[in-house]
Amino acid sequence: MNHPALPALPAELISTFQITRVLSLQEVPRAQIWHVETQRHGQAALKLYTAGHMGNEASGFPFLAALQGPVAQIYQVAQNAVLMEWLPGPSLGDIARNGGRAEADTALTQVAANIHTQTKALKLPGLTPLAAWFKALRAPATDPNLTGQARRTVQQAQRLAEALLANQEDIRPLHGDLHHENIRQGTGGYCAFDAKGLIGERCYELANAFRHPKSLEQDIYSADLIARRAGLWGQVFDVSPKRLLQWSCAKTALSLVWRQGADLQHDPELILLERLLVQHSRF
Repeated sequence: MNHPALPALPAELISTFQITRVLSLQEVPRAQIWHVETQRHGQAALKLYTAGHMGNEASGFPFLAALQGPVAQIYQVAQNAVLMEWLPGPSLGDIARNGGRAEADTALTQVAANIHTQTKALKLPGLTPLAAWFKALRAPATDPNLTGQARRTVQQAQRLAEALLANQEDIRPLHGDLHHENIRQGTGGYCAFDAKGLIGERCYELANAFRHPKSLEQDIYSADLIARRAGLWGQVFDVSPKRLLQWSCAKTALSLVWRQGADLQHDPELILLERLLVQHSRF
C-alpha cells in the first residue's frame, strides 16, 4: 500500500481514515503531513501530530468545520490526527516569493473578509480567548533577554496589548493564525487552514500577516510597505488601519516573548516591531 521510499503510516490511521494509498510525506514542526488517497474522499491531507495531541490547534478544527469556505474542508478528526481537503497549492507565501506580493496581499484580505461574513453568528465552545492567548506577553515567565532600546520597544508593545485587550471591539470567533503560509490554492480557489480557534476582536485576525511571508524580510520590514498594507488591509477588511497596526505590534511582541531563551537582543523581528510602532502612530 505504501510507497517503498516512505516510512510506513501507522496501521490504525490507515483503518481509521480508510486510506487506500500514501502519495507523499512532508515533515513540519510538530507534525507530519501525509498526502493520501481515501475510499470516501479521494485525495486528502492527513495531518499527524507527533506529540500525540493537537496542542493549540485543537480548537481550530471546529472553527474550520463550521465554515462554508474559503477554508479547507475537515473530513474527520481523531485525537492526534485530522483528515482534511488536499490543497495542491501554491500558498500565498509561494506566490509572494515568486514576485506576486501584491496579488498575495490582496488575496489574503479577501479570504479573511469572506471568512468573516460567517463568523459573527458562530457559537463555538472551547475557543481560546485573546486575553489567554497573550498570557506570555502580559506576564512573561522569565525576563526577556533585552536591554536598552529593545527593552523599551517590547514594553511599549506590552502596554499597547493591555489597552487593546481591555477594550476589544466586535468580538467573535477567529482563525487566529491567518497569514500567507496558511492559505493555499485548492480546486475551488484559495483556502485557509491550520486555524488556532480563538475568540476576540475581529481586527486581530490580520495581525500576524505583517510578519509574513517568510524569506521576504527585506521587503516586509519596509516602512512604506507596512503603511501600504495597513491601508489596503484596513479598507478590504473594514477595520481601522491604525488599530490593525496596533494589534500587529502586540502580536509581533508576543512572538518575540514566545522565543525567550534566544538572544532576543539581535532578533530581526525587533526591527519589524519598531517600525510597526512608528507606523501606527502616524495613522
